Amino acid sequence: MRLATVLCLALIYSNALSAILPDRPLTLADLASIALENHPSTRQAWWNAQRAAAALGSARSVSYPKLDFTAYGANGREFKFLKGPDVTYTQVGADLALSLLIYDGGVNAADVQAACQALSAAGWEADWNIQKVLLKVLENGYAFLHAQEVLAAARLSTQDAEKMQHYAKELNKAGLSPVSDLYSSQATLSQMKLDLAEKTSQFDIARAKLAASLGLPSETVLTLAPLAPLPEQTRALLALAQCQRADLLAKQARLAESNALYVKAQADRRPTITFAGIGGMNHAIHDKAKGAQYRISLNLSYPLFDGFETMYQNRLAYANTQLSLEELAELQLDISLEVLSASRSLEAAQVMLPEAEINLQNALKAYEGSLETYQAGKEGIAVLSYAQRQLAEARVRFSEVKTKWLVALVRLAYATGTLSPYLEVPCE
Repeated sequence: MRLATVLCLALIYSNALSAILPDRPLTLADLASIALENHPSTRQAWWNAQRAAAALGSARSVSYPKLDFTAYGANGREFKFLKGPDVTYTQVGADLALSLLIYDGGVNAADVQAACQALSAAGWEADWNIQKVLLKVLENGYAFLHAQEVLAAARLSTQDAEKMQHYAKELNKAGLSPVSDLYSSQATLSQMKLDLAEKTSQFDIARAKLAASLGLPSETVLTLAPLAPLPEQTRALLALAQCQRADLLAKQARLAESNALYVKAQADRRPTITFAGIGGMNHAIHDKAKGAQYRISLNLSYPLFDGFETMYQNRLAYANTQLSLEELAELQLDISLEVLSASRSLEAAQVMLPEAEINLQNALKAYEGSLETYQAGKEGIAVLSYAQRQLAEARVRFSEVKTKWLVALVRLAYATGTLSPYLEVPCE
């Protein structure tokens, strides 16, 4: 696993489980930092990497010499029959044993290779897990800002409806408009208040979702600064994804791990050669007799028949390799579709955004013009009500299109594996 990932995960795990929020509106970097410090999945990634590193160390340790020390003490009595003398003895002794694997047909080498690939996969999976956390945070952050803008638009629409009701009441008192205009304006105001209550609840829910994605309690009060959009990726998006998608690289490492385990299963049929040496001393307490011994051996073991276990293990390893290969092919198809969908969504949002802004400006001008002519008694309240509703919809629509554009940028970066720039690696 790459050093940058290890250091990043170590920093994540060493931090407290709950973040201290700064006393200011949160920026994009603040959201990313809080999420990586607090989200449980980042700590899961840390322990997965630790487990893979320990497995690699365990696989490598098989090729190291083994040295064992044994000490013993014994007291006993031997009874001799047929008038033989009885013997009482007390002995102490110690042995030092050395063993070393010389050749195993490549089993340990395949084990080490599989553990290396598993560790590499754990590193890429940790990278991808971080990017998934960041994607959720950014999506919820943009959704929170959208809910905030929609709530502000609902408040403006309510103020417009109150203003329209006030003018309808004044004109009715002056005898310049019928009482139906007053009822119509009151109905419009009631509808705007209902919308405002609904948008307030949606805002609270969006804030709770953002807090949850940061690993914070849902009742945490959050205030965001305007979130700048991520830079747009315009170059060879699919090729970029093939180079930098951490989940794809992790799947490739898992395929290499399966290949190594298949090699190990084949190597289990080969002979094994080990070296062993043992030396020790013993001492008898009563007769003061001493002794020493040693033995050096070279052992050959060759599997002849194991009840077909090796054959089925070989089939299992081969099936796992083919399964990993098909999973990799499926993931490549999914990435291709994901990149295409994200890029087309971004293109559509880029076309819609200026049109939504023009629509908002025109709706505002139409409402102001209708309000002015209504005050002058030249237009009915139906025209003004329509202009007011059109303005309210234009405000919400503009916020929706802007949010779609921001989210499309995020998803395109996620699809191409570039959501976390500090985790990018050059493609060889």
